[in-house]
Amino acid sequence: MMKGELKELNRAIDAKLVACNDGGGGGAQLSVLSTADAPGALEVLSRAFLEDLMFAWVAGLDDDDPRREEKLYRLCRNLLGWANHRFMNRSRGVAVGLKADRSDLAGCFTVAPGSHAKERAIDILRCVFHHGLPPTHARKEKKDYCANAAKRLEALGPLVKKRGIHMKDATRWLYLQSIGVRPEHQGKGYGKRMLELLNDLSASMGASIYLETESEALESMYKRFGYRTLEEIDVSAPGDPSSLRMYLMRRDP
Repeated sequence: MMKGELKELNRAIDAKLVACNDGGGGGAQLSVLSTADAPGALEVLSRAFLEDLMFAWVAGLDDDDPRREEKLYRLCRNLLGWANHRFMNRSRGVAVGLKADRSDLAGCFTVAPGSHAKERAIDILRCVFHHGLPPTHARKEKKDYCANAAKRLEALGPLVKKRGIHMKDATRWLYLQSIGVRPEHQGKGYGKRMLELLNDLSASMGASIYLETESEALESMYKRFGYRTLEEIDVSAPGDPSSLRMYLMRRDP
């Protein structure tokens, strides 16, 4: 059943991409990414999430830290590599990239069937091999982040259980793992185009979509695309006075 859902997702997205690209788009083209595209996709997402509230909260860096950008980039690249590694070869999901003027990778998103949304032990081992430990846990790097950084990252773990709770009534559903556009390409409608493709994909499959976001501005944006907020939760680590507000959202076909 699980393999069947993944095959259905692959077939559906291949068909949607043909229709989407034939419809124009100002020279920008969408395509399924492969393992060879992984470094470029990871660079896109890392730059897109550089000022993301969740990564900033986990890192706990001072605003005047002269190495703030470098430290955040390192954290983003590692954690996004962990989150999206299993999608690049289409073994657990699909990665779709958007190329501006058919050359420069400007944005991408990763999506998986709900049955594949949870990491397996083998996925974790592969991520350690390819990306190493998160810098918040690595012996030589963890000193670059706040004292609670490792605990904050671990505090995000219960979000996985929330997915199953909120989607238990869905016959089929998709999990949007990541979506982002490089800063220099933002404001050109590329994010909108990727979300419209995702919404069309879910409609063709009769599948709901589930996502998490930690930005009130992004919550409002997703609502404009038909998503609704199921729950707002404050994530915190034991003994840490800081917390992170998360918005758990769903869109039904």
